[in-house]
Amino acid sequence: MVARYHAADLEVILDVVYNHTAEGNELGPTLSLKGIDNASYYRLMPEEPRYYIDDTGTGNTLNLSHQRVLQMVTDSLRYWATEMRVDGFRFDLATILGREPHGFDEGGGFLDSCRQDPILSQVKLIAEPWDCGPGGYQVGGFPPGWAEWNDRYRDTVRAFWRGDEGQLPELATRLMASADFFQRRGRRPFASVNFVTAHDGYTLYDLVAYNDKHNEANGEDNMDGHDHNLSWNHGAEGPSDDAEIQALRLRQIRNFIATTLFSQGTPMLLAGDELLRTSRATIMRIVRTMRSVGWTGTLMVTPTP
Repeated sequence: MVARYHAADLEVILDVVYNHTAEGNELGPTLSLKGIDNASYYRLMPEEPRYYIDDTGTGNTLNLSHQRVLQMVTDSLRYWATEMRVDGFRFDLATILGREPHGFDEGGGFLDSCRQDPILSQVKLIAEPWDCGPGGYQVGGFPPGWAEWNDRYRDTVRAFWRGDEGQLPELATRLMASADFFQRRGRRPFASVNFVTAHDGYTLYDLVAYNDKHNEANGEDNMDGHDHNLSWNHGAEGPSDDAEIQALRLRQIRNFIATTLFSQGTPMLLAGDELLRTSRATIMRIVRTMRSVGWTGTLMVTPTP
């Protein structure tokens, strides 16, 4: 598969999660690492080592300060880069990987390993530069050679196109690769990964169709996720048959995509945003919206087994 993508001049970036495992906290199952060497593989509470430090929000935190854990992760990355020939990695909750006992350290073991390794230093490295622990927000804090998801870009662009006042100075900085965060120690504009939507939270269609999140159906009483989404429904909450509202929403979607593509930095689009994917609407509602603005193409849908 990777070879076919390369033949088409496309690179493959693998999304990897080295910050926690499915074993969870002290109530979770013993599947592998807990039974091998619990105290080495996980960060434990110093005074009560039966409990896990949870900087991930998922119950446990992998301990990359330990040399064997660091070896396991870097061996895994080298395997994907050399045997599978992927072109780079996007690291989930990457601040975890740079944590030492004293906190995040850009000179920590894992980040130093990536700098020094003859293989990992040559592939693309992209950080989600935050986690749930103290000091976990590290946008702009990763070393040269890394790119980072830029949530300041996301929030500024959302606020500007929503019509919030006083956004022009901030927007100008975001359009120019957020030099206030990334123009340090020789880092280049590509370090800013610019995005408006990602796999967490709203799709682009939902961003222009809802003022509030509606996660009632998942059984968590709409408590998951945060409420500061800087969204705007343009006059009606959710799907609307009003032609003016539909046209305005589609224009805003084009504004978001154009802004992302023409900003300095690395643009990132959420798959499906270009087809008005939504977390709530049915496929026929999407088709009706597209037809209402003159779209005449054929939409192919593959059902999920």
